[in-house]
Amino acid sequence: MRERPEAEWNLIPHTAIVYVLFPNTVFIMQADHIETWRVYPKDNRTDRCVMYLDFLIPEAAENESARRHWQRNMDLAIATVDQEDFPTGEGIQRGFASGAQAHLTYGRNEPALAHFENAVKIALAATGGQSAGV
Repeated sequence: MRERPEAEWNLIPHTAIVYVLFPNTVFIMQADHIETWRVYPKDNRTDRCVMYLDFLIPEAAENESARRHWQRNMDLAIATVDQEDFPTGEGIQRGFASGAQAHLTYGRNEPALAHFENAVKIALAATGGQSAGV
C-alpha cells in the first residue's frame, strides 16, 4: 500500500482493527465481519467475569452453508480465547501471585491493554478509587 495514496488504503483485509469502548466492550473489525466482545464482572469478584460475543455479519445466514461458515468463525474466536488467551492470563496471574517479578512491563505487545489500564486508573481516580460495583 506504500505505493498508493493514503486515501486508497484499505487496512481491513490485511489486519484486525480493534476498538475499545470503555469500560467493557471491544469491537474487532475482521475482513468479513465485526465482532463485539462485552465483559461484565461476576459475583463482585476481580477473578470472575461473564463475556458475550456477537458477530455482525454482512447478510443473514439463510442457508446451511452460510450457517456453517459463521459457526466455524464463532467457534474459532471462542477457541482462541478459551485455549490461548485465558490460559495465558491464568499463567500470568500465577506469576504475579508468586512474587517472583521485580518489575513488569505491561502492554508492550498489545498497547491497547496499557491504554485500557490507564483509562481504568483515571476512572477510579475520578471516583475516589471506588468501583461502581456490579
